[in-house]
Amino acid sequence: MMQFLSRLFPQRTERPLYGLFTELAELLVQAADTHSKLLGHGIRERTRIAPRLHEQATVAEELCRRIAERLAHSLITPYEAELLYDFALTMADAVDAMEHTAELLVLTSTGALPTPLMEAAKGIERASELTVAATWKLAGVRDLGEYYAQVRKLKRQGDRLVRRALAEISSRGGSTGELLPLHDVAHSLRDTIVLLEKLARIADLLRVKDA
Repeated sequence: MMQFLSRLFPQRTERPLYGLFTELAELLVQAADTHSKLLGHGIRERTRIAPRLHEQATVAEELCRRIAERLAHSLITPYEAELLYDFALTMADAVDAMEHTAELLVLTSTGALPTPLMEAAKGIERASELTVAATWKLAGVRDLGEYYAQVRKLKRQGDRLVRRALAEISSRGGSTGELLPLHDVAHSLRDTIVLLEKLARIADLLRVKDA
Protein backbone atom coordinates (compact mmCIF):
# COMPACT_ATOMS: atom_id res chain seq x y z
CA MET A 1 0.00 0.00 0.00
CA MET A 2 2.75 2.48 0.91
CA GLN A 3 4.59 1.70 -2.32
CA PHE A 4 1.38 2.35 -4.28
CA LEU A 5 0.89 5.70 -2.54
CA SER A 6 4.50 6.73 -3.15
CA ARG A 7 4.02 6.05 -6.86
CA LEU A 8 0.74 7.95 -6.90
CA PHE A 9 2.06 10.89 -4.88
CA PRO A 10 5.84 11.00 -5.47
CA GLN A 11 7.77 13.04 -2.93
CA ARG A 12 9.33 16.27 -4.15
CA THR A 13 13.09 15.85 -4.22
CA GLU A 14 15.67 18.61 -4.39
CA ARG A 15 17.54 18.76 -7.66
CA PRO A 16 21.29 18.01 -7.58
CA LEU A 17 23.41 21.11 -6.93
CA TYR A 18 24.52 21.61 -10.53
CA GLY A 19 20.95 20.99 -11.67
CA LEU A 20 19.95 24.09 -9.75
CA PHE A 21 22.45 26.13 -11.77
CA THR A 22 20.92 24.79 -14.98
CA GLU A 23 17.45 25.66 -13.68
CA LEU A 24 18.63 29.21 -12.99
CA ALA A 25 20.26 29.47 -16.43
CA GLU A 26 17.07 28.26 -18.11
CA LEU A 27 15.23 31.00 -16.22
CA LEU A 28 17.82 33.46 -17.55
CA VAL A 29 16.95 32.35 -21.11
CA GLN A 30 13.24 32.78 -20.43
CA ALA A 31 13.87 36.26 -19.03
CA ALA A 32 15.99 37.21 -22.06
CA ASP A 33 13.14 36.12 -24.34
CA THR A 34 10.60 38.11 -22.30
CA HIS A 35 13.00 41.08 -22.34
CA SER A 36 13.29 41.03 -26.16
CA LYS A 37 9.51 40.75 -26.59
CA LEU A 38 8.93 43.67 -24.23
CA LEU A 39 11.46 45.86 -26.04
CA GLY A 40 9.80 45.15 -29.37
CA HIS A 41 6.25 46.07 -28.33
CA GLY A 42 4.42 49.31 -27.70
CA ILE A 43 3.55 50.86 -24.36
CA ARG A 44 0.32 48.90 -23.75
CA GLU A 45 1.90 45.49 -24.43
CA ARG A 46 4.96 46.37 -22.36
CA THR A 47 2.73 47.04 -19.37
CA ARG A 48 1.20 43.58 -19.84
CA ILE A 49 4.57 41.79 -20.27
CA ALA A 50 6.59 43.55 -17.54
CA PRO A 51 5.07 41.59 -14.59
CA ARG A 52 6.41 38.39 -16.16
CA LEU A 53 9.96 39.73 -15.85
CA HIS A 54 9.28 40.68 -12.25
CA GLU A 55 8.14 37.11 -11.53
CA GLN A 56 11.25 35.71 -13.23
CA ALA A 57 13.51 37.99 -11.17
CA THR A 58 11.75 36.84 -7.98
CA VAL A 59 12.21 33.16 -8.86
CA ALA A 60 15.88 33.82 -9.71
CA GLU A 61 16.45 35.23 -6.22
CA GLU A 62 14.81 32.19 -4.66
CA LEU A 63 17.01 29.84 -6.71
CA CYS A 64 20.07 31.80 -5.54
CA ARG A 65 18.99 31.26 -1.95
CA ARG A 66 18.60 27.52 -2.52
CA ILE A 67 22.01 27.33 -4.20
CA ALA A 68 23.62 29.22 -1.30
CA GLU A 69 22.14 26.73 1.17
CA ARG A 70 23.39 23.77 -0.84
CA LEU A 71 26.87 25.26 -1.20
CA ALA A 72 27.05 25.84 2.56
CA HIS A 73 26.71 22.08 3.12
CA SER A 74 28.73 20.86 0.14
CA LEU A 75 32.17 19.26 0.21
CA ILE A 76 33.75 21.56 -2.38
CA THR A 77 36.49 24.00 -1.39
CA PRO A 78 35.57 27.44 -0.02
CA TYR A 79 37.18 29.06 -3.08
CA GLU A 80 35.03 27.03 -5.49
CA ALA A 81 31.93 27.63 -3.37
CA GLU A 82 32.55 31.39 -3.47
CA LEU A 83 32.96 31.37 -7.26
CA LEU A 84 29.89 29.20 -7.76
CA TYR A 85 27.79 31.45 -5.54
CA ASP A 86 29.04 34.51 -7.42
CA PHE A 87 28.11 32.70 -10.65
CA ALA A 88 24.54 32.13 -9.41
CA LEU A 89 24.25 35.65 -8.00
CA THR A 90 25.42 37.21 -11.28
CA MET A 91 22.79 35.24 -13.19
CA ALA A 92 20.12 36.57 -10.84
CA ASP A 93 21.56 40.09 -11.19
CA ALA A 94 21.30 39.79 -14.99
CA VAL A 95 17.61 38.89 -14.72
CA ASP A 96 17.16 41.82 -12.31
CA ALA A 97 18.90 44.14 -14.78
CA MET A 98 16.46 43.07 -17.51
CA GLU A 99 13.57 43.77 -15.14
CA HIS A 100 15.09 47.22 -14.49
CA THR A 101 15.07 47.93 -18.24
CA ALA A 102 11.42 46.90 -18.37
CA GLU A 103 10.57 49.22 -15.48
CA LEU A 104 12.29 52.13 -17.21
CA LEU A 105 10.32 51.54 -20.40
CA VAL A 106 6.98 51.26 -18.61
CA LEU A 107 7.46 54.12 -16.15
CA THR A 108 8.65 56.58 -18.81
CA SER A 109 6.21 55.41 -21.53
CA THR A 110 9.15 55.30 -23.94
CA GLY A 111 8.24 54.81 -27.59
CA ALA A 112 9.95 52.72 -30.26
CA LEU A 113 13.59 51.88 -29.57
CA PRO A 114 16.49 52.25 -32.00
CA THR A 115 17.12 49.07 -34.04
CA PRO A 116 20.64 48.58 -32.58
CA LEU A 117 19.11 48.11 -29.12
CA MET A 118 16.83 45.38 -30.45
CA GLU A 119 19.90 43.70 -31.95
CA ALA A 120 21.72 44.02 -28.61
CA ALA A 121 18.77 42.28 -26.93
CA LYS A 122 19.22 39.37 -29.35
CA GLY A 123 22.85 39.18 -28.23
CA ILE A 124 21.64 38.95 -24.64
CA GLU A 125 19.44 36.01 -25.67
CA ARG A 126 22.39 34.26 -27.31
CA ALA A 127 24.68 34.77 -24.30
CA SER A 128 21.94 33.36 -22.06
CA GLU A 129 21.65 30.26 -24.25
CA LEU A 130 25.42 29.76 -24.05
CA THR A 131 25.15 30.01 -20.27
CA VAL A 132 22.68 27.11 -20.14
CA ALA A 133 25.14 24.96 -22.10
CA ALA A 134 27.93 26.03 -19.72
CA THR A 135 25.95 24.95 -16.65
CA TRP A 136 25.74 21.41 -18.07
CA LYS A 137 29.52 21.29 -17.71
CA LEU A 138 29.97 22.88 -14.27
CA ALA A 139 30.73 19.51 -12.72
CA GLY A 140 33.62 19.16 -15.20
CA VAL A 141 34.65 22.75 -15.88
CA ARG A 142 37.59 21.74 -18.06
CA ASP A 143 34.99 21.10 -20.76
CA LEU A 144 33.70 24.68 -20.77
CA GLY A 145 35.63 25.30 -23.97
CA GLU A 146 34.90 28.57 -25.78
CA TYR A 147 32.10 29.80 -23.52
CA TYR A 148 34.04 32.81 -22.23
CA ALA A 149 35.45 33.68 -25.66
CA GLN A 150 32.01 33.51 -27.27
CA VAL A 151 30.40 35.72 -24.62
CA ARG A 152 33.32 38.18 -24.83
CA LYS A 153 32.65 38.45 -28.56
CA LEU A 154 28.96 39.08 -27.89
CA LYS A 155 29.87 41.75 -25.33
CA ARG A 156 32.06 43.62 -27.82
CA GLN A 157 29.27 43.43 -30.36
CA GLY A 158 26.75 44.61 -27.75
CA ASP A 159 28.96 47.54 -26.78
CA ARG A 160 29.15 48.62 -30.44
CA LEU A 161 25.38 48.34 -30.83
CA VAL A 162 24.72 50.41 -27.71
CA ARG A 163 27.14 53.10 -28.97
CA ARG A 164 25.31 53.14 -32.33
CA ALA A 165 21.99 53.44 -30.55
CA LEU A 166 23.22 56.34 -28.41
CA ALA A 167 24.50 58.11 -31.54
CA GLU A 168 21.14 57.55 -33.23
CA ILE A 169 19.28 58.90 -30.19
CA SER A 170 21.47 62.01 -30.10
CA SER A 171 20.93 62.66 -33.81
CA ARG A 172 17.14 62.47 -33.46
CA GLY A 173 16.87 65.74 -31.64
CA GLY A 174 13.98 66.48 -29.33
CA SER A 175 13.50 67.52 -25.75
CA THR A 176 15.55 66.26 -22.82
CA GLY A 177 12.40 64.62 -21.47
CA GLU A 178 12.19 62.51 -24.63
CA LEU A 179 15.86 61.68 -25.03
CA LEU A 180 16.91 60.99 -21.44
CA PRO A 181 14.71 57.86 -21.01
CA LEU A 182 16.16 56.40 -24.22
CA HIS A 183 19.68 57.03 -22.91
CA ASP A 184 18.77 55.32 -19.62
CA VAL A 185 17.36 52.28 -21.44
CA ALA A 186 20.48 51.99 -23.61
CA HIS A 187 22.74 52.08 -20.55
CA SER A 188 20.50 49.57 -18.75
CA LEU A 189 20.89 47.14 -21.67
CA ARG A 190 24.63 47.61 -21.49
CA ASP A 191 24.54 46.77 -17.77
CA THR A 192 22.91 43.42 -18.63
CA ILE A 193 25.55 42.73 -21.27
CA VAL A 194 28.33 43.48 -18.76
CA LEU A 195 26.80 41.10 -16.21
CA LEU A 196 26.63 38.28 -18.77
CA GLU A 197 30.30 38.80 -19.59
CA LYS A 198 31.11 38.74 -15.86
CA LEU A 199 29.19 35.47 -15.61
CA ALA A 200 31.32 33.86 -18.30
CA ARG A 201 34.49 35.22 -16.69
CA ILE A 202 33.60 33.57 -13.37
CA ALA A 203 33.08 30.25 -15.16
CA ASP A 204 36.46 30.67 -16.83
CA LEU A 205 38.08 31.26 -13.44
CA LEU A 206 36.65 27.92 -12.33
CA ARG A 207 38.07 26.31 -15.48
CA VAL A 208 41.53 27.82 -14.96
CA LYS A 209 41.54 26.83 -11.30
CA ASP A 210 40.70 23.23 -12.23
CA ALA A 211 43.33 23.02 -14.98
